[in-house]
Amino acid sequence: MTQVLTAEGPTSKLGGQVKDTPSMYRSYTEPKSCPTTCPLMGKGCYAELGPTNWVWKKVATNKKSTDWAGFCKKISKLPKGTMWRHNVAGDLPNYAGTIDKIAVRALVRANTDKNGFTYTHHALTDTNLVTVKEANDNGFTVNLSANGMHQVDQYMDTDLPVVTVLPIDAPKVQYTAKGRKVVVCPAVTRPDKVTCSTCGICANNNRSYAIGFPAHGVSKKKAQLVAFGS
Repeated sequence: MTQVLTAEGPTSKLGGQVKDTPSMYRSYTEPKSCPTTCPLMGKGCYAELGPTNWVWKKVATNKKSTDWAGFCKKISKLPKGTMWRHNVAGDLPNYAGTIDKIAVRALVRANTDKNGFTYTHHALTDTNLVTVKEANDNGFTVNLSANGMHQVDQYMDTDLPVVTVLPIDAPKVQYTAKGRKVVVCPAVTRPDKVTCSTCGICANNNRSYAIGFPAHGVSKKKAQLVAFGS
């Protein structure tokens, strides 16, 4: 049975449901948490259309949504060792693009003895990098989201885990200009055998390679056009 977490914060409300294999805890953050600097905002983001959006657009009014403190309390009560994903859609709580360090610290504490992970498209300002690094150093994996192969080297130079959008027809493995390896998400290349809940590489913040997500969702062609121009 799919399990659902709900929460909201200063700029975040989470809630909803998602189909997956059992025991994959997931959350959604309301759309206003996303940075305006994301090139896919309103231009092909997979979460803005289709089933994901049906949940996402109602998070703010969902009766199951709770505040950030309530969300962290739920996470703290998850069984030891639970792997869970924060943000099927949405981003970390923030103030005008500056990630809320206090809120993230509370989530990191709640994640103690669990295996939580998420992604962020917020700008790589010095302040945001400090917050993301602190989270990763303390057991909660925050992946930096790059906008293509051209950004992967820059992002991996931070020594933080990196993911990137890729063209629809991207090869399973490719390399950056600096020789960094980029591997397409196994749930994409082997959907009959792998799901988020059976994989776990996004939760590994010590990996030596980036993870690639080919443009996907209802607007994948639009996303590809925006990200890659073709």
